[in-house]
Amino acid sequence: MNKNGKIGIKILIVILIVIFASVLVYLNQTPIFLEKTIKIFNKNYEYKTPTVELESSEGAFVDVLNDARAVIATKDGVKVYSHTLKSELSAAFSGENPIVKHNGDKILIFHKGSNKALFINGRKNIPVTASGNILTGSVNESGYFALLTEEKGFKSQIIVYDKNGEEFYKWHSAENFVNDIALSPSNIALAASVLDYSDAKLKSKLLIFDTATEQPKEVASEESITEIEFLSKSKIAAVCDNCVAVYSAGGERMWNHSFGSKGIFAYKIKDGKIAAAAGESNLSTETVDVLMFNEGGKAVVNYKNRGEVEGLDILSDNVLVVGKRYMRVVSNDEKSYLKTGKDITSAHFSGNIKTALVHTGMLVQLEYFE
Repeated sequence: MNKNGKIGIKILIVILIVIFASVLVYLNQTPIFLEKTIKIFNKNYEYKTPTVELESSEGAFVDVLNDARAVIATKDGVKVYSHTLKSELSAAFSGENPIVKHNGDKILIFHKGSNKALFINGRKNIPVTASGNILTGSVNESGYFALLTEEKGFKSQIIVYDKNGEEFYKWHSAENFVNDIALSPSNIALAASVLDYSDAKLKSKLLIFDTATEQPKEVASEESITEIEFLSKSKIAAVCDNCVAVYSAGGERMWNHSFGSKGIFAYKIKDGKIAAAAGESNLSTETVDVLMFNEGGKAVVNYKNRGEVEGLDILSDNVLVVGKRYMRVVSNDEKSYLKTGKDITSAHFSGNIKTALVHTGMLVQLEYFE
């Protein structure tokens, strides 16, 4: 074989090695395999974990957007980072303990006790000033958003805005104390969980609005609903102290799962599913039930978790269980487990089930399951 032939074979071997390594890295979904491979040739190599250092950890909000980008809000404003934690955009919006609601690349940020909000629609920043202090909010995939605010002379009011920040719908609550609100993907329906004390007896209700009309449809609830979210255009998820349920947009309760005497310690509504962790107590020595339901009420995950549960996240048919110093990926069995050396403030799946965005103290970084 001539010299050129030998060189060609060597080049082909290198290309095949690169392709093989790339496939393995893709299948592993984390840099762990790549780090181990490089260490064969360079024992001193250390993979630098993507990290964001916060100026202050107090009141910081950290979450992952639908496209695996990260959103971090602090007392100074909000920033969006790529899936490798490279800064992509930022907006100044000062205030203590920011609250963020998001859907796709639509981000709504506000502070309780303030009447100002900032809506980020892609790269367009829209400041909003409400007539009363903001209590909570909701944003849908179309770019419409809603604010629940205090209002003089009423219990509260709900204001729906279009994607340009213009008022689209308004409703004043004279009798009901509103806990939470949710806006449908179609902008047509609005839901609110409320407590009614009008006849000297506390009752929980779900109000469902058609934004073309003024008065909502009232649906009585035997349980006190703490959070609601639209699973789709026609289905509303509801979480209470010891149960999860789904209602139709017409007000029919389609299904309900009660945990009985067990209380819900953590829950997540995401991607058409509801995950909840419930138990008699939330101690590291106790076993907690972790269930995830699809929108039809089928439990697609049923796992007995040993240890306290501080948070949950959902990706496909997997649940990320977050404890004080551990994370566990489960379906009906444990898939991955990772201990941390610091207390976890929050953790979320980041793009795949082997990567998590973890907030500990003043650091936000990616952690990888093997």
